[in-house]
Amino acid sequence: MSSELYDYGAQQHNAGAGNASPIASCKSRGIKVAAYCLRHQIKPSNYYYWQNKLQPQPAGKFIPITPAPATAPVSIIFTRGTRICFENMPPVDYVKNLLN
Repeated sequence: MSSELYDYGAQQHNAGAGNASPIASCKSRGIKVAAYCLRHQIKPSNYYYWQNKLQPQPAGKFIPITPAPATAPVSIIFTRGTRICFENMPPVDYVKNLLN
């Protein structure tokens, strides 16, 4: 990146409340981007890069979700139709002992 383009970007990034950024200046004066870029010897792509980068980002929209319960009912069904149901998943060792 050339130092001119870097300086332009730094100007854009550091434009504070009291300082009008070059992009804001260009927009408020109604200057065409091509003319502005030619006058200031910057590439239009760099101008648009900073224009997009400095636009306020819209607030994200969050959708409320209900987390799945940490535990859920569990059933073990054997080939002959016998079923063992648990309200919550028991420890694996408990199930192993139960099946032996």
